[in-house]
Amino acid sequence: MLQHYRVLDLCEGISQFAGYLLASLGAEVIAVEPPGGVQSRHAGPFVDDKPDPERSLAHWAYNQGKQSVTADLTTAEGRQRLLDLVRGADALIEDAPVGHLASLGLAYADLAAVNPAIVHASVTPFGSTGPRSTWVGSDLTAVAGSGFLHASGDKDRAPVRVSGVPQSFLQAAGDAAAAMLIALREAQRSGRGQHVDISAMESMTHGQPQNLSPRVNANAIERLAGGLSLGGIDVPMMFPCADGNTICVALMGAAFAPFTQRLVEWEAEEGFADEELQAVDWETVAAEVLGGQRSPEIIAKSFATHARFLATKTTEELWAAAFDRNLLITPSALVSDLLTNPHFADREFWRDVQLDAERTARFCGPLVHFSHDAPERLPVVPQLGAGNDTFDANRQPHAATVAAGGPVSDGSELPLAGLKVVEFSWVIATPSAVRILADYGATVVKVETESRPDTMRTVNPFVDEDPHPDNSVGYGVYNAGKRSLSLDLSNPESRPVVEDLIRWADITTESWAPGAAARMGFGYDDFSAINPQIIMLSSSLLGQSGPYSSLAGYGFMAAAIAGFYEITGWPDRGPAGPYGPYTDFLAPRVIVASLMAALERRDRTGTGCYIDISQTEAALHYLAPAILDASINGRDPQRSGNDDPHMSPHGVYPSTGEDQWVAVACTDDRWALLAETIGLAGDGAAGWDQAARRERAAEIDEAISAWTSGRTNAEAAEALQASGIDAYPVNNAQGCCDDPQLRAREHHINVPQSHRGTMWTQHCRTRMSRTPPVVWRGGPCLGEDNFEVLTEFLGYDAERVADLAAAEVLA
Repeated sequence: MLQHYRVLDLCEGISQFAGYLLASLGAEVIAVEPPGGVQSRHAGPFVDDKPDPERSLAHWAYNQGKQSVTADLTTAEGRQRLLDLVRGADALIEDAPVGHLASLGLAYADLAAVNPAIVHASVTPFGSTGPRSTWVGSDLTAVAGSGFLHASGDKDRAPVRVSGVPQSFLQAAGDAAAAMLIALREAQRSGRGQHVDISAMESMTHGQPQNLSPRVNANAIERLAGGLSLGGIDVPMMFPCADGNTICVALMGAAFAPFTQRLVEWEAEEGFADEELQAVDWETVAAEVLGGQRSPEIIAKSFATHARFLATKTTEELWAAAFDRNLLITPSALVSDLLTNPHFADREFWRDVQLDAERTARFCGPLVHFSHDAPERLPVVPQLGAGNDTFDANRQPHAATVAAGGPVSDGSELPLAGLKVVEFSWVIATPSAVRILADYGATVVKVETESRPDTMRTVNPFVDEDPHPDNSVGYGVYNAGKRSLSLDLSNPESRPVVEDLIRWADITTESWAPGAAARMGFGYDDFSAINPQIIMLSSSLLGQSGPYSSLAGYGFMAAAIAGFYEITGWPDRGPAGPYGPYTDFLAPRVIVASLMAALERRDRTGTGCYIDISQTEAALHYLAPAILDASINGRDPQRSGNDDPHMSPHGVYPSTGEDQWVAVACTDDRWALLAETIGLAGDGAAGWDQAARRERAAEIDEAISAWTSGRTNAEAAEALQASGIDAYPVNNAQGCCDDPQLRAREHHINVPQSHRGTMWTQHCRTRMSRTPPVVWRGGPCLGEDNFEVLTEFLGYDAERVADLAAAEVLA
């Protein structure tokens, strides 16, 4: 699909996921490495735990399908070699510290002087601009600044990150790949490239509308292992069962009430739920409690009952009940469980590569399933420098070739201006992906109905705690910049409207239960018969096929199936899990990149295609090194708090104030400075190597805690950063609102919104230098754009619109 693009990948670490994603979609990706190889080649785990730059599983995970060339950028010859590569490339991605490439004469302006069409993406901890852009950063501190860390873990301990595989730079890399494809599409019209700025901290704010709570006078969530706490009410979702742990989503509100009711009925059958619980209206009880009409004890009682009941069931019994009784329940899997899951085998997700005579390495397979021209399986990881003499040095960039007859745009339009999208999807995963398309100029029509609105309209936070469906901050975050068409799809007279929307559109998305679209007559075969150029994407928990595809659910459940819960938390406690419906935050990057690749294919072939994305399969790529480790070395990643295999000390420490913390990640070369700062330098501590520091971890943590406890988290971070030590305040919601870096980058913006006049939302997570994203409105009110969509987009006259309204189609 992307065979016409050449991408240079200079990333040293896990940001290599961006190049891997593009290679998975068919791009030619050249990894440009120093003579000794990039850092990931020297990072464990290794095959059989034997260090070897050609057998690092951290490197294998995200470098399949690439070529490797070497260039020593510290020399004039190496820099010229890179510029020669840039001359024929379409894009370049790097994760160098801010200012490093500029110091070598390799800033974006230098690259553009050689190739004006080059798209240059930078992935950094905190972004390329802003007062903290030059701070030292890592996964821990990027997650700390985002607000995500503060929301994850046990409420009586320090916040905790996902163990094993650093997540912030993976999410930033996914954002980078998607943004690069958007910028490349614009370059085909203008003949000009641009710089794309991606902050790992801002990427991790995705899924964090609660960070806006202080701005809208709403209750902020509080940390709770395996769940969340809101307004003093604990809402657990992780429960021990007879032989492990399970996620059980027994929530309140219109979208969740039927599932919770069925669970309570099962509990009643077996003598666990009493008459009081059986009589609860699960659709309204939360609002009644928050409004003071009912005691919160009823909610606490319900979760206590769920806990007692689930403890009597095995994971196998609960898994069967999820299907038989239509419940929101899934076992919490170990990473090793994934390797034998029959669903992934049925969908041919795994790619097995013979490692030696006796063993097979199990790599993650397709990110999505395409109906047409699916990219071929990626070849194995290249050896260092194997491509030094194989690439075509005389290649012309694709944008230069397309624009050879003169640009068709002056470069002032947004990259996706003219792209038309019809969205039938809801909640988070696909709507947040489509929101990115809207940020960059696409015209998006979101189809809902008053009888079944998007679930996010019913989810906190609400402005001033008013639970009006047009007042949800989360809905606004995921749907800003879209139009709303209220259309009752159960009314037969809506069908001609849907068909006209499909004739108008370039892309359509849906996230109904697998098979529902086809049963409604809204499947890809139906739509492609109307518009052969239509690109249709279906998003679901486990994909459209396979033995478990019918499982209904949310990202909490997919995160449990994918193994995220079991690796997040403390070794001496049960799983804490990452905050929220975690796979809903991971899939959008893959969705945007896949849609952009499908558009490139349509440009070439004139026909559309169908895309089936399983949120769980997309999420597994974010654990690829751990999956390889389990496959080859037989090792399951374990919960390890905030420990890190490459840095020590590495943790979250108390600061002044209630539930206030600072994250500190110390590399070997900064240990002596840290030891001196916290008062440990006197006993030869400055000379302790990493092994010695790990042996004395408790002593070191105590010394750091004593030092940080007398300072605010901002004071502690600033003092440590002044010595080049990686540290950042662990922002809660208020901290995110006050954070000088997020404020300087205008991460929170107040935009027009019809119900409130204005509403706070989050800015786009990626920033382009020449065609920056535009958020022109907040989330639309239900049906507020009916007349515009029907008359201006579909060409209906006023009489026809009135007839549709009279027939109750627009409801």
